[in-house]
Formats: sequence, C-alpha cells, structure tokens
Amino acid sequence: MVMNMRMRKEHGLIIAFDMEDVDFAANLAKDLKGAEGNFAIKIGRTLEMQTGKGIIAKIKEFSDLPLIYDGKIADIPYISRKIAEKAYDAGADAVIVQGFVGSDVLNEIVDLGLGDVIAVVEMTHPGSDEYIQPVSEKIAEMVEDIGVDGVVLPATRPERVKKLVKIVKNTYVISPGIKAQGANPGDAIVNGADYEVVGRAIYEADNPKRAAEEIYKEVIERCQ
Repeated sequence: MVMNMRMRKEHGLIIAFDMEDVDFAANLAKDLKGAEGNFAIKIGRTLEMQTGKGIIAKIKEFSDLPLIYDGKIADIPYISRKIAEKAYDAGADAVIVQGFVGSDVLNEIVDLGLGDVIAVVEMTHPGSDEYIQPVSEKIAEMVEDIGVDGVVLPATRPERVKKLVKIVKNTYVISPGIKAQGANPGDAIVNGADYEVVGRAIYEADNPKRAAEEIYKEVIERCQ
C-alpha cells in the first residue's frame, strides 16, 4: 500500500491531467516537482483510459504532489468502495465521488480511511442546472454531515461557490472551470474556494510548467 498524503486547506492550484499522451503526462509530472506554488494533480478518466489504473502509479512515481483520482465514482456502495480502494492502492491521495449517489456510497468510501474523499456538489456545465443544482444544497448538507474531506463547486458559477461554502464549512473546496470553460483565475477562490482546477490552459501551453506558475500567481494576487 502506497502511503497517502492529505490535501491542505489553503489556496492552491490543481492541474487536471486530462490529456491522452501518457509520456507527456509523466514528463509534466516531473517538471511540476520544481514548480513554485501550492499544486496538486488530478488524473481524469481520459488519461486513465489509456493504460488503466497503472497511470496513477506512474504519475505518483514522478511527482511529489498530492494526487487526486477523478473517477467521479457513481455506483452502488460495494462497487464504489472497490473502485476507490483500487485508486488508493495505486497511489491516489484522494478520490472524487459524485455526491448525488447518496450517503451510503459516501460513507462506504469514507470508512475505508485510506485517503481524502472529495464529493461533487455541483458541476460546471449548463446541464448541471437541470437536475443537480436544484438539490445541491441538500447534497452539501449531507456531505458536511458525513465528514468528507473536500467538495467540488463550480468556478463557472462563483455566486454558487459563495452560497454553498457557507454550508460545507469543514471541508476544503476545489473549483474547476478555469480558463477553458470561461472562469477567470481567482473567480472561485475570492468567493470562498480553496483550490482552483485548470487543465487545458496548462497542459496545452507551450511551456506548461511556466503556465501553471503564472496562473497560480494570478490566483494568489487576486486573494491579497
């Protein structure tokens, strides 16, 4: 079992590894070891599907940053637990679970005690307004009661971040949707988030490490 590290509740940047090139991902993980700032890495399904769970171990080998498995786990308790277990065992420090699946699934993963559990409360895309947003406050209350470590709130809707952070007081908040989806660096953090998530604007840049440092600096400057 790989020793896992916990995320800290402080301002930082999570880099979404949603690329398909495994070698590129490994090299970026190496480069980020020396980056100036508070960073974490989030491995999405697009990258995972290239090699399976082994990509988690591969990135862990090259990086000393907290590693989040973004499988957006959404299944029955037994299967969800198994997915999370495999991700932690491969080296993930945290897993992301859909909050709408309910308390039994979330409790099953929290009870593993193997790493951070991050629950999705609201998503960034317009379709989230149709079914998730109408119940997101109830989801937020549920995950707060359960005692998850972190929650996902949409940087594309900073007013929702501002409202929902008042409910999830004991978790850290990560907010995707920066740059490619239209939110500006700092939009979520100035409204109460702890981390912002950036993907394409970093890994598609000519110099991804420099892009990560520059966006991180922009975020921090907005918080001061």
